[in-house]
Amino acid sequence: MHQPKFVMFFDHHTMKACPDVGHHLQADEFASSLQAAGVDLLGFHAKCNQGFCYFDTQIGNRHPSIPPGRDLFGEIVTACNKRGIAVTAYLNCGLSNEDAIRHPEWSMISPKGQLLRPDIYGIGWINPYMRTMCMNSPYRDYLMSLIREVRDKYPVAGFLLDSFNGFPCICPYCIREMQKQNLDWRNEEVLQKFGRSSALRLAEDISALLRPQENHLLVNFLGISPKDNARIGSYLECECLPTNPAWGYDYLPLTARYYRNLTSGPVLNMTGRFNDWGDFGSLRPQAAVEYDLFFGLANGMRPNIGDHFHPSGKLNRAALDRASRIYGKLRQYEPWFSGAKNLVDIGVVLPGALRKSPTLVGVTRMLSELKMQFDFIDADIDWSSYSLVILPDEVILDDRLAELVKTHLAAGKSLLATGRSGLNPEGSAFRFEKEWGVKYLGECEHVPAFFRLIGEFAARVPDMPLATNTKGLSTEALPGSTVAGKVVAPYFNKHWDGVYSYFYTPPNQDTELPFMVLNSQCAYCSFPLFEAYYQQASVDLRTVLAIMLEHLLPKPLLVTDASLSSFARAFVTGKADQRIVHLLNYLPELRGKTLIVEEELPLAQVKLKLRLDGRTVSKVYIAPGKQQIPFSVSEDYLSITVPEIRGYCMVVVEF
Repeated sequence: MHQPKFVMFFDHHTMKACPDVGHHLQADEFASSLQAAGVDLLGFHAKCNQGFCYFDTQIGNRHPSIPPGRDLFGEIVTACNKRGIAVTAYLNCGLSNEDAIRHPEWSMISPKGQLLRPDIYGIGWINPYMRTMCMNSPYRDYLMSLIREVRDKYPVAGFLLDSFNGFPCICPYCIREMQKQNLDWRNEEVLQKFGRSSALRLAEDISALLRPQENHLLVNFLGISPKDNARIGSYLECECLPTNPAWGYDYLPLTARYYRNLTSGPVLNMTGRFNDWGDFGSLRPQAAVEYDLFFGLANGMRPNIGDHFHPSGKLNRAALDRASRIYGKLRQYEPWFSGAKNLVDIGVVLPGALRKSPTLVGVTRMLSELKMQFDFIDADIDWSSYSLVILPDEVILDDRLAELVKTHLAAGKSLLATGRSGLNPEGSAFRFEKEWGVKYLGECEHVPAFFRLIGEFAARVPDMPLATNTKGLSTEALPGSTVAGKVVAPYFNKHWDGVYSYFYTPPNQDTELPFMVLNSQCAYCSFPLFEAYYQQASVDLRTVLAIMLEHLLPKPLLVTDASLSSFARAFVTGKADQRIVHLLNYLPELRGKTLIVEEELPLAQVKLKLRLDGRTVSKVYIAPGKQQIPFSVSEDYLSITVPEIRGYCMVVVEF
C-alpha cells in the first residue's frame, strides 16, 4: 500500500454545458508540475458528482465535450506513474446528476415526496445536491460496475469514494426493503437510521469488491463514520476547509485527536487552497494553508491540499506554485515528522459520536489553551496509557463505560468529570458516588447560577460571584471531600410572571451547594464547564479547569507560561531517541463572514518545560537548521527558552 507523504486532490465536478473539457490537457506537463512540488500522491476524478466520467468507460457517461479518443484520467495516471506519483481514483457515489436525469427512478424521494432537493443543508436551488441517488435502486449495481471498470483498467493506488450521506428516502426500492425488515417508514427516526444503514451497506459491498487490505489499496468512504471507515477502508481522511463555517477552525482539532487512534493506516488532512468547494477564484494566504498542514503534521496526519482542476485542462500556475512553496517548506521538517507518534497524558471520553458540539469544542479549546496533551477516546479504545481521563459534561455511564472507569480508578489513575457526567442511564444517581465525592440531588434550581471559589483557591479568580453560563446539578458533598467552590444563588430566577419579565437577576447569597469538589483521585464540577466555556469563553472557568488539572495531573508532559500566547497551540510527539515539541502561533480572525489567517505571528523568549520520564538529554535544537539552544534539567523536567517563533517552530530534544 502506498504510504502518502505530500498529497494533492483536484476537484473536477464539471457542468454538462462546459464546451472544452480536456481540450488543453497536457498530462505530462501536469504531472511534471506535481513532481516539482514534491507531490507523491494525486487524487483525481474518474467520475464527478454531475455523473460524468473522465476515463475510457464502456459503461458510464463520458462528458460530451471530451475530444474523441481522449482518456483524461488514464493519461494522468500514466504520466504520474512515470514520475513516481501514485494516483487514487475519485468517484462520487451519492451524487450523479446526469444519471438521475436519465433515470429518475434511481433518484431519492425525500420524506416530503421531493425529487429535487433545494432543502438539503439549506443551500437553496443552486447546489450539487439537487438530485441525490438512491443506494437501494439499480443505481448501486451501475455504480459498482463503474468502480470495477476503473479497478480493472488502471494501475491506481486506491479510491476516494464520496457522498455516502445516508439521506432518508421513500422511493419504492427503499419502501420495499423497509417492509421486508418490518420497519415503519412513517417513523422519521427509523427512516433516518435506514438511510444511514443503506449508505453503509453499499460502502461495505464496495469494500468487498475492492478488498483494500488484501490488494494494498488506499480506500476511504467520505460520509460514513471514521470507525466504519477504519473497519472497511484502509485509511482515514479528515476533510476540513476552515473558512467554511460548517468546519471552521474547531473541526480539525477534534478529528486529529480521535482519528489517529482508530487506524494503523495513513490519516490524511485535506484542506484547500480556496475558501470552499466550487470557489474557483480564491487563493488563501500561504500562512493559512501552512497552519492547517503544520497542525495536522503535529498530530500525525499527512498533508493534502485540495484544488480545482480547470475543465479545459489548463493549469492554474499560481495555485500550483503556491502548493510547491508550501510543500517545499514542510519537506524540510520531514525527518522529524516521519514516524513520530503523539505523546499524551489525557484521554477525553466522547459522549457519543464525534461531532462539533458545544461540549467538545469547549473542552478542546480549554485544554489546548492550557497546552495539555490529550486524545479523544471511547469505549473501544484502550484507556490504559492515560494518566487522567476526563468525562466532559454529558457522559452517561452505561455498564461498559462504568467498567472502564472502575478499571481506570483501580489502577490508581485520576478522573475529572463535569455536569451530568458519571450519572447512571436512569439519571437518578452517580454510579461512583464515593469516588465523585458528591451525592446527586437533582437539577439545580438556580437560573442563572453563580459560583465562588473558597479557601486556598479563592485568590485564583476575582473576588465576586462569577457566572456559570449554563444550567447545572444540585449535589451534596460527602464527608472527606474538599469543596473548592460553592454555588451562589440569584435573587430570583429568570422568568415571566405574567406582568414582569425577570431579566435582571443579580447574585444574592452563597449556598451550601458545591460547585467544585476535589478528592484523592477525582475532581468534579457540578456544572457543564466545557459547554459554558463555549458559550462565553470565560477565562475564570478556564482557571477552574486549571485547578482541577493541577490537583489530578501535577506533572503534565508540557508546561508553559504567559510567554506563549493562549491562542498558540503546542503538541508533543516522540520517536525512539527524540521528543519533539511543535509550537504554532497563528490567529484565525473573523473578518466579516470569513475566518482568515493572513500571517505567521512572532513570539520571542518562549519558556517551556518538558517532562523527561527519566531520560537523559544529549542536546536540544531548533529544526530544521539544528541550531542548538541551552537547557537545564531539574526534577525530571527539561527547561528551555525558545529564542524566537514565527508561525511554526519545531524544538527537538535528543536523548
